[in-house]
Amino acid sequence: MPLMFALLFGGLMLAVGGTIDVANIMRVRSNIQNMADSAALAGASQYRLGNSDTNVVRQVALSFADSALSSAGIDGEPTVTMNEADRSVKVAIAAKVPLRFIRLGANAGYSVSSNATARAGSSSVICLLALGDGSTNLGVENGKVTANKCNTHSNSKASDGLVVSGMATVSSKVICTGGGYVGARNAFDPAPTTDCPETADPLASRAAPNDTKCDFTDFKADIGLQTLRPGVYCGGLVIDKPSRVRLMHGTYVMKDGPLVLSNGASLNMVDAAVYLTGENSVIYTDYTTSLDLSAPVAGPLSGILFFEDRNAPIGRLHQIGSRIAPQLLGTIYLSRGKLVVGQSPTDGVLQFDCKLQALHSHPLLANLLPKIGLVPCPLPPISIALQSAWTLIVARQVAINGGVNLVLNANYDASPVAPPSEAMKDSTILVH
Repeated sequence: MPLMFALLFGGLMLAVGGTIDVANIMRVRSNIQNMADSAALAGASQYRLGNSDTNVVRQVALSFADSALSSAGIDGEPTVTMNEADRSVKVAIAAKVPLRFIRLGANAGYSVSSNATARAGSSSVICLLALGDGSTNLGVENGKVTANKCNTHSNSKASDGLVVSGMATVSSKVICTGGGYVGARNAFDPAPTTDCPETADPLASRAAPNDTKCDFTDFKADIGLQTLRPGVYCGGLVIDKPSRVRLMHGTYVMKDGPLVLSNGASLNMVDAAVYLTGENSVIYTDYTTSLDLSAPVAGPLSGILFFEDRNAPIGRLHQIGSRIAPQLLGTIYLSRGKLVVGQSPTDGVLQFDCKLQALHSHPLLANLLPKIGLVPCPLPPISIALQSAWTLIVARQVAINGGVNLVLNANYDASPVAPPSEAMKDSTILVH
């Protein structure tokens, strides 16, 4: 009887032990499949960064897989292969699962393997997106857009949804319009692609700030150097003197009033974001001002410089007219408004009056003429955002004029400020 019991108990324990080993094999197989998926996606996403090459893609995928295996305590070996033609990355992981109860030969373990392939679906991300559906949805007049490592896109299906006129040019990795375009062929590099599918608002799911209790009312900056605190600025923030104002870490809410810079004012934002909500909450900076802006590194508005309330009236005008703006590091998100980079238009969203050019060269009249309704003629061409690692603009309507060269860099790994993940994720997909 004791012998029979021992045999039965031994068989039962072997069966239970075998079940444990099988469960462990299944667990490891599932884990390495998830690791292969994630490593392939991480590698393929590097194709979207303009400065990535084959070695970078391979190293990112390998590093991701090695780190995941080490963290999970799995004895595995990843291999990475790439297809440059379709910008895909395949990650295969072979692993050994130690067996405690099942005896297989010398019991070196049970071999399992998994693989995954991910492909970057577009050659680069969109860094200038005009969401609207009307004429001159994206327009450039006597200005430039330089976005050589990323795409420009106009959603409008109109035949003149994309307009380039005067001495203007647009240079981008891809130029896409939902309808047609107006402009000389040599004004575009490359030629625009027409009838493009509509691109959804990539930040539509980003939550807006909800704190609207006034901390400051009708705030006007004093002359000199000032550092302002985050909070709700009811009535907006006006800097209309040759002041140097710094906005440090945090969110600055412009409620029922604009953010205004004029008369030689300077604004420096470090790890800060501006939220525009309520009546007259727009951006206005004139051509005498300077900007140096950097978005938050982390937090609910990470990667965002300006965020317009989604309940704002359609078509409100925002102007960035500053002639000195070397850094606009972050996202300008104005999904309801018209953004003019250059000078205020006096005819539609694009064209502006340029009268009495000789008078504008006079130092005294240059400041007087705008006050009587005559828009200053363009100053010499100037590059905006040239020193930014990256800049992303998403607005309902966009115009660039006044001799401005809007430079949209896409060096996303060159700054601690990361672009919004929502704008980066949609073109890298698992295909196997």
